[in-house]
Amino acid sequence: MNSVSNRDFMDVHTMHQHQPHCKQQCFVFTEISDIELPAEITKFSGGEKISNGSIPTFSCKKDSFSESSTDGQRHHSRGRKILLGIALALACIAMAGGIPLALQLRSSSLLEARLSFIRRLLTESPLIEGAWKPSSSMNYTSSMAEIRKNNIGAVLWPISVACGAQYLDAVQLALEGIDEAKRITASLESMHIVESADEMEQTHIRGDVAVLLGIGGGHALGSSLAVLRSMFLLGARFVSVTSIECTTPWAAAAMRTNDYLIEENATNSLNYFGKAVLYEMNRLGMLVEISQLSESAMIIALRTTKAPVLFMNSAPVSICNATNVASIPDHVLSLLPENGGVVLLNLERCGDRVLSVREAINAINYVRKIAGVDHVGLGGAPKSYAFLLAELARDRVWGNASIKKLVGGNVVRVLREIETLSRLPLHEEWITNELIERNSYCRYPEF
Repeated sequence: MNSVSNRDFMDVHTMHQHQPHCKQQCFVFTEISDIELPAEITKFSGGEKISNGSIPTFSCKKDSFSESSTDGQRHHSRGRKILLGIALALACIAMAGGIPLALQLRSSSLLEARLSFIRRLLTESPLIEGAWKPSSSMNYTSSMAEIRKNNIGAVLWPISVACGAQYLDAVQLALEGIDEAKRITASLESMHIVESADEMEQTHIRGDVAVLLGIGGGHALGSSLAVLRSMFLLGARFVSVTSIECTTPWAAAAMRTNDYLIEENATNSLNYFGKAVLYEMNRLGMLVEISQLSESAMIIALRTTKAPVLFMNSAPVSICNATNVASIPDHVLSLLPENGGVVLLNLERCGDRVLSVREAINAINYVRKIAGVDHVGLGGAPKSYAFLLAELARDRVWGNASIKKLVGGNVVRVLREIETLSRLPLHEEWITNELIERNSYCRYPEF
């Protein structure tokens, strides 16, 4: 009996000797225990190196302590070894601190393992990119290949109309743009236009890419709620109230240069008809996108709309103040929790300067600190989304749930919220002639 007790004591003592070692070397998987790691990781043994860095030379397996056991310990029963192995594994888990993130490799240099986890997460929750359009330098098949390469599951596609077409043929150009988008998606087997959050998620489950169409500037509405309703019937599900430096008779755009002339009677904010446009968009179930509004108009829109808003292709002004993105002031970002809206950050470049991954992560965390994790999304990334997210996930605050919100969950939430507003009363406002009569507006006079 004494000899057995001594051996028990030696085993327990051996286990405690290995606990500090396990604290540093044991990789604990909770929600991704079945993740498929790269071959160079699963075949690792001894002191080898892999391309993404070094990994420990000791593995927390039951035979790691059996090698240092005495000859007498090798003859113990199989059941007793299993019990000791379980106890050792539980000790490793306990000392890991109960890490909440399913990705448990943040402290290691196993980049491929982190990327594998991110790719798996993006099969469960679609990565939604804002302000997408086919590249003019590539054919549509190549554009689709780029989407697949970047693990994008859905895109917001604004139909762009030149500001110079305002008061002329902007409505016609918008209609032609919608028609072209439908023909493009029809020619691609794995890209489909969707009109709701459910359709977006179902398309992603099938492994295809969802497209949410929108109008890239309020000037394409011809200052008419009837045109707005017609665009909705054609499949448009969001409207950018203004496009870049394109003020309308009812909404003021942000001006970054002095090269644009503003009509004498144009609003410098958001007037009564602009508010009517927002109300009708809420009633229809269309997302209100306000990234290019003037600062005062942004604040009015945030407080007027009955549903959460979007800021597409944006960045905090304190981090990037360039013409390629919409620069959003910090105090406007701080209003997002009250409204429920989401800012889709374009972190690919600031002006002509390509952002580093660290700068992109700092920008994401900056917006999260001001507005909260429920109000930030993505609209562009340096290198690739998967690499950015793999590096972001090394920060303990970015758990599974928060990453899913970032990549698209917040946009889906906004879509669902606005879809519940269809019982609002219909708006039948007409813009007054005084707001448009001084412009060369091609409209037949009403008597």
